[in-house]
Amino acid sequence: MKIICLQSLTNHKYTHLLLTLLLLFVAYAVVGEIAAEITLSLILLTAIVLIVRTFYLQKRAFYFYIVIAGLAFVSDCIYILFTQSSYHRLIPALMADSIYIGFLILSIVLMLRKLFESTKVTIDTIVGGICVFLLIGDLWFLFYSGIYLFHPDAFTYVGGRIQTFDLLYFSFTTLTTVGYGDVTPVSQLAKVVANFEAIIGVIYPAIFISRLVGGYHPK
Repeated sequence: MKIICLQSLTNHKYTHLLLTLLLLFVAYAVVGEIAAEITLSLILLTAIVLIVRTFYLQKRAFYFYIVIAGLAFVSDCIYILFTQSSYHRLIPALMADSIYIGFLILSIVLMLRKLFESTKVTIDTIVGGICVFLLIGDLWFLFYSGIYLFHPDAFTYVGGRIQTFDLLYFSFTTLTTVGYGDVTPVSQLAKVVANFEAIIGVIYPAIFISRLVGGYHPK
């Protein structure tokens, strides 16, 4: 049974992650309870770790990855619990964002390496590329969250006060170069970070598509 489950995960690993990312994206828009937020964080970390588990990393590298994932979850729990108080929330929030940023960067690098090492283009390869694109949006959301922590006036929102989901929404509208204009970067740092995300949003699909075309060998 375990072998069958592992084979299923290996064959459709990115599909599972894509479904998780899409479901969490919708869930984050409506979730408000602390327990629910912690559960969503655990689900996301577990999904990514299971994907990386199929990469057959060296034990030392994989254990290091597990430690980073555990620290990310613990720091996120501390941050979520501290959001109920306006005092002393800057340090746990910064710690949570920093560790999550490191975790996502490491995950994206590992997935990209695996995708570009593949000599055969499959549906899973395409879905994996989409997952990386979504993880890039999540990564930039953390960058924006860090900026907002130190400079609450770095962004403006036509709806009034910016909420956490507004920054996630802004990240993906910038990554896809849609730019509705309802959330706007104001500070120079926020503008520069947003510009870099927009550049990646244009360059990454072009590079990935060229990789797919180059790796496609019709019979």
